[in-house]
Amino acid sequence: MMARPYYMVVALLLLAEFTRFGEGTPNPGFVARITGKGLEYARQYGEATLKNELSTTKLPDLSGSYGIGWLGSVNYVFSGMRIHRFLLQDSQLSLHPGQGIKASLSDNYVSVGGNWKVKKSFITLHGTFDLSVDGISILVSLNLGKDQSGRPTVSVIHCHNSISHVSIEISGHISWILNLFHERIENNIKPILEQKICEMVRKSAISRLEPYLRTLPVTLMLDQIAGIDYSLVGAPQVTSQGLDTPFKGEFFGRNWNTSVPFDAPPITLPQKHDHMIYFAVSEYAFNTASRVYYQAGQMKFTIQNKHIPLDFPIQLHTSSFWAIIPQLAMLYPNMELELETSPESAPFLTFTPGNVTFMPVMDIQAFVLLPNSAGRKSLFQIRASTNISITINVNSTRITGSLTTGSDLKLELKHSNIGFFNVNLMESIFNYYALHTVYPSLNAKLEEGIPLPLPRDTYLNSLEFQIHENFLFLGANVD
Repeated sequence: MMARPYYMVVALLLLAEFTRFGEGTPNPGFVARITGKGLEYARQYGEATLKNELSTTKLPDLSGSYGIGWLGSVNYVFSGMRIHRFLLQDSQLSLHPGQGIKASLSDNYVSVGGNWKVKKSFITLHGTFDLSVDGISILVSLNLGKDQSGRPTVSVIHCHNSISHVSIEISGHISWILNLFHERIENNIKPILEQKICEMVRKSAISRLEPYLRTLPVTLMLDQIAGIDYSLVGAPQVTSQGLDTPFKGEFFGRNWNTSVPFDAPPITLPQKHDHMIYFAVSEYAFNTASRVYYQAGQMKFTIQNKHIPLDFPIQLHTSSFWAIIPQLAMLYPNMELELETSPESAPFLTFTPGNVTFMPVMDIQAFVLLPNSAGRKSLFQIRASTNISITINVNSTRITGSLTTGSDLKLELKHSNIGFFNVNLMESIFNYYALHTVYPSLNAKLEEGIPLPLPRDTYLNSLEFQIHENFLFLGANVD
């Protein structure tokens, strides 16, 4: 009777907090798909939530009037009603392409206890009652959308309900008289209850569900540098086999946020529906992350002599470079060197079927440390380029990665304050630095990963992972 199907929708939306989309809709950085299996998970979650809520729900008062023979019309009020027992026989969530979701509760039973009061002229009588309602069926059609802030919205576009039978037992003053007319009382209460059910559903959606959805976060701070925007860029798209929800999936700086100078590529999801939920993560999400950390200076590395193993044949010392750059040792004898490395621009990933690659171009500046703490002096600047492959891993909550080199660093002299020298002799040194200093630092950041847009205390298992053109595709079941 007093069931609240919107709790099933809350469960569904929480799962989605995570195809092509409509004309004029920006391409997403993340897409989440909930299949029929995922919908069944949402139904079970919603059913458990519904039963828990009903155990503490106070029902609205019922009032009306009826005639009792020679007494004429009598006014009554049923108040203080609470549910004693609720039996849910059948519940369903179903997808309706292009429309939304239908939530149904069929052939349910509820028993309610409370107080009654009748009034005739100046006479008022009262007592308690037990009300049983059989064969309660509710069908609610819901439309899913988004508001201007990118949060999900739900509206009740249709509600229908029916009740098979109502029975009541009354106790208290002159209850025996009222029980003589219980059929007339039951027939009077039944249409009132049928009217109240959909009224409660609509009011609950307005007073509880909609305010809750307006409080859902659409950004998440990941660390002291960056956050991620996972607001909706379009309304969820309902098909016969699943619900696809597009998220912005864009990284931004904690202390600054400028528009991204490139667009997200289109994502066309494979027609897969075997798992409960699927995620598509565009290369756009990774590349906006790269842009943020680059602009924050997090991709700069300083290599000092203390970072070089003592048993390595070449140290960051001018004397070690005698054979490579003879003039360096002559101009600055017995002085330490320091290297600063940074990308020329934010390195971007490229996704192709089965592969993730990027080709960073690094600037390497060499400095000599002057004696007596007199500072340092610029020596030369080198451009280093390479090809790097990325291995992507997915666990129950995050996407992580690691990188390996697809080719050695290639060096080019950009500028020199100490005259020309052959950079080919330096390639082995810088390749060593990259392998033992730069790449481990990047791998440490990649190991932290990107969190999947999952509800709290939700984990993935039975993972399926693929790399497609422009995006990663992940299928999983949910715990």
